[in-house]
Amino acid sequence: MELNKIYNEDCLETMAKMPNDFVDYSLTSPPYNVGNNQLNGEGKKYESINDKMTKDQYFENQKQLIEELLRVTKYHLFYNIQMLSNNKQSVLKLMGYFNDKIKEIIIWDKKFGVPAMEPGVFNSAYEYIIIFSNDQPNKRKFYDVDFKGTQQNVFRIKNKHSNPFADKHKAIFPLDIPRYFMQVFGKENDIWYDCYMGTGTTAVASIEEKRKFIGSEIFKEYCDLANNRLKPYLIQTKLF
Repeated sequence: MELNKIYNEDCLETMAKMPNDFVDYSLTSPPYNVGNNQLNGEGKKYESINDKMTKDQYFENQKQLIEELLRVTKYHLFYNIQMLSNNKQSVLKLMGYFNDKIKEIIIWDKKFGVPAMEPGVFNSAYEYIIIFSNDQPNKRKFYDVDFKGTQQNVFRIKNKHSNPFADKHKAIFPLDIPRYFMQVFGKENDIWYDCYMGTGTTAVASIEEKRKFIGSEIFKEYCDLANNRLKPYLIQTKLF
């Protein structure tokens, strides 16, 4: 496996090339099964991704993903998900299925909830960041950090997009999220993997925090955008 590279392929193909415990940490945000097929910024359908699975299909899809991520990850998997009508039962079922691997659940308070389209539905102003772990997940204590009483399990980070490609990708999490985890967990030169790299936010955070990265992104358009975004960082750090 080549480090500091985004592989333009399905993430399961990428992980199939990895031995056990190949990366130190994984951080990602999967498709939320919002109920339609993925669209890019121009409203053009991506035929290869179905974001309108049944609850059973979505559960099996993400179960396989999480199992593989836990196999290739030495320490923790940070998994950002928003619970919506089309994924609620699947997400809760995943939590139950992997209950013995969940070390902590972070609540990301986005400070603003997009108004619900349907009457009688709460505006969703938070998301989960579930921390799956291979390092004593039965305990809440983390052994790869150095803090005591200074970190909260509620993040209050406004979901503002500093990403110059936000018009092309509608589901970008803030750069502050991967940077925070990299500042708190592990050490320099650790390898971080994002199986849904999108436009490269996790990779940018890795470079800024002196970590190495591997990414997977099935859409060539996003992969090209991410590589263009990363090029100045990689040249500056002599990783290109």
